[in-house]
Amino acid sequence: MMDKNIERKKSLLDTMILTPLKERFPTVGVRHVQALLMFFYMLVTMLTRSTMSIAVVAMTDNSTVTNDDIVYYDWENTNIILSSFYWTYIILQPFSGYFFKQFGLRKCLMGTMLFNGIAFTLIPSAAASFGSMGVIACRMIQGLLQGFTFPACHAALGLWAPLNERSKLTVLIYSGCNVGVILAMLITGWISSSVYGWPLVFYLFGATTIVWCIAWFFLGYDSPAKHPRIGVAEKHYIMEALEHCEEEMSDSNLPIRQILTSLPFWALAICNIGNTWGITLFDLEVPTYLQKVLRFDIKTNGIISSLPQITQLGLSLVFAPVTDYIVEKKVISLMNCRRLFQVLGSLVPAATLVWLAFISKSQATLIIILLNVIIGLTVFLYNGSYINHVDISPKYAGLMLGMENSISQMVGLTGPIFVQYMVPDLSDILLWRNVFLLVSVITATTATFFMIFGSAKIQWWNSWSASNAEAEQCTLSAPIIENKV
Repeated sequence: MMDKNIERKKSLLDTMILTPLKERFPTVGVRHVQALLMFFYMLVTMLTRSTMSIAVVAMTDNSTVTNDDIVYYDWENTNIILSSFYWTYIILQPFSGYFFKQFGLRKCLMGTMLFNGIAFTLIPSAAASFGSMGVIACRMIQGLLQGFTFPACHAALGLWAPLNERSKLTVLIYSGCNVGVILAMLITGWISSSVYGWPLVFYLFGATTIVWCIAWFFLGYDSPAKHPRIGVAEKHYIMEALEHCEEEMSDSNLPIRQILTSLPFWALAICNIGNTWGITLFDLEVPTYLQKVLRFDIKTNGIISSLPQITQLGLSLVFAPVTDYIVEKKVISLMNCRRLFQVLGSLVPAATLVWLAFISKSQATLIIILLNVIIGLTVFLYNGSYINHVDISPKYAGLMLGMENSISQMVGLTGPIFVQYMVPDLSDILLWRNVFLLVSVITATTATFFMIFGSAKIQWWNSWSASNAEAEQCTLSAPIIENKV
């Protein structure tokens, strides 16, 4: 291992000597192009995911229809429709690391995005032919195919994002989620209230998946080592900064047992499970809350539902450079930096939720402000527990997120079902109080667990390889020889 490290350093030194200054560590390079592609990946994914929370209101409320030719449905199971996406969302996530290694990130995302777009585009036809069950079937297909979404982003960060650029590239990629939700809410609300009606939303956003697939086919690559046009200096800069190489990334043996027995992994996993449950519930139910409790029309609903995402986008753009500065200058330790943003992204919204729980529906303006604060501040989680996978293991960040996110989404899918039974009268603000208080308690408890037991140090199993697995297997299978005197 020592000889290998010496050879790496020598290779990097030779590169620095032989490479012209203008080619060394470009400020804007191939790594940023890959991050930008992943930004649009998140944007298009959210267009085809988040649209349903607004669209289902338009599909089941004839007051939103301005064109008599646009059909609407008298469905009572809208919360089941919203949760159906997550029934299959968890299936492929535990295996995402395996698929990425076997087929490559490029092929996996190309295939899943293409068929996700087809399933999304077919929703109007499925609703007309098979009713709510047809919509549920399409959403289940989407959920299955979008299971790779967040593991793919973490895998890309683990391959392309050096530590001192991690916050900026993370924000660039994940801000696509915010932009996608903003556009989904605004455009869906506007189109649904127009003469074109809600079906056009599915055709329009379905077409964006094809556009992204074309761009990804020509510009997307699995890693710096496989990119044909990356500069030598930038390739070495990325690979040295991440402390792993392509040979190590190709190992077929994965340290699953080592990860599952790691306290830092479970600290971030438990925290993110709590965050996911609350965020999923709010993302899906806020449009219903606004329509049933505050009686907002579909266009206003879309605008107000998008405001927290605008807040998130603004905060992320401001604080991403701040986070990188804190890490690079070592103002505080990396783990304390994660704790700071976890307080802002979890504990402050949890406290605000308690306030929201005891407000009357006559205070609509204050409710909107508090919802904006609660949902908007969760953007800080990207600099807290959400990026912690890459801190403790750049090599297996995608694998860890796939494992953890499967559990998170399994728990998260219960959110809409919980509302379905806990709030039988969706217009009763007092029944929503129990929902808000429970989300507050779960979010605060799981965040505290992460801040106590989490870590930002690279774990020993990040260097796990096939040779490690073989050595361990030999140790376990070796015969026991007794010394007899």
